[in-house]
Amino acid sequence: MTLYADLHRHLGGALHPRIIYKFLQKNDHPVLNYFPDYDGFLSWFTRPCQTLEEFVKIHSLVEELQSLEHLPYFCLRLCRGAYTFENLQYMEIRYNPYFRTDKELTEQKRIGQMNDIVECVTANVRPVEYPITVKQILCLDRRLPDHLNEAILKVARENQGPVVGIDLAGPEIEPEKWEVWVRLLAQARTWGLKTTAHLGETGPENIHPQFFNVLDRIGHGIHIPLVRPELLKDLAKRQITLEVCPTSYRQTGVLKDFDQLKVVFQRCKQAGVAIAVCTDNPGRNPAPCTLPGEYERLIDHDVIDFSDLKAVQTESFRSAFGYAGTPRG
Repeated sequence: MTLYADLHRHLGGALHPRIIYKFLQKNDHPVLNYFPDYDGFLSWFTRPCQTLEEFVKIHSLVEELQSLEHLPYFCLRLCRGAYTFENLQYMEIRYNPYFRTDKELTEQKRIGQMNDIVECVTANVRPVEYPITVKQILCLDRRLPDHLNEAILKVARENQGPVVGIDLAGPEIEPEKWEVWVRLLAQARTWGLKTTAHLGETGPENIHPQFFNVLDRIGHGIHIPLVRPELLKDLAKRQITLEVCPTSYRQTGVLKDFDQLKVVFQRCKQAGVAIAVCTDNPGRNPAPCTLPGEYERLIDHDVIDFSDLKAVQTESFRSAFGYAGTPRG
């Protein structure tokens, strides 16, 4: 049996919508007033969006559900499904711990609770009966003030081991702030953390070559080969891997169809830039959306050839932040 690695999966969008709906029913959540039956919730939760910003708003609902009290429920089911139905041997989950703290607390107490959030995730992504290795990437967010992002970075440093990296996430706003993000990512590296960033997902505005000095991988980055292909040579030189999440781009309104990904893969292959195929938010995509399914869709749409499959699968293990073993299968 072939086993896989997924390097870009958000905790907020990782779970099957039926699991989310059962949680809502169990807790008699007010959202049920809008969706008294599962089919209605499923249609709303997995519908294609016009923009990434619209997509993120729905994403925020799940972040609020994943509080300190309820994280064990979500973590167990995440690991169980990834191992049982997707054959994942290794997975990196990313999330913003601040968005899962108690909104009733003061900001200072919420900052203090972030450590509890990370420790709770750490304790609940190691179920004995599902031998999957799960590492964490903590997300900075472009919507948060600098002092909160700095606090998240410190939490990552204090939890190294279970936490292996830092990501820059959130809508691609305020491209002029690139120096702030470069500084924080550089700090993460000095502390021994790996780095990635949502960059060039929705357009080229946030693509600054200065990011390349402080990144190990790039989340999405598809507009680099599409719009700024002259930068691929630098990515190849620095061995920066792109985390490409095929189905997500149709869900967030970024791409119309899979055919546009042919250019991404072809130009990266020609330039020597590695690509790791990932799922991003599989629970938000039309079912079934699994990592093996993403590989199959890429082949079906002639984005990659079957002969490319093994190399693409192996790349996910090679560029992983916290995997030291040998891929099985």
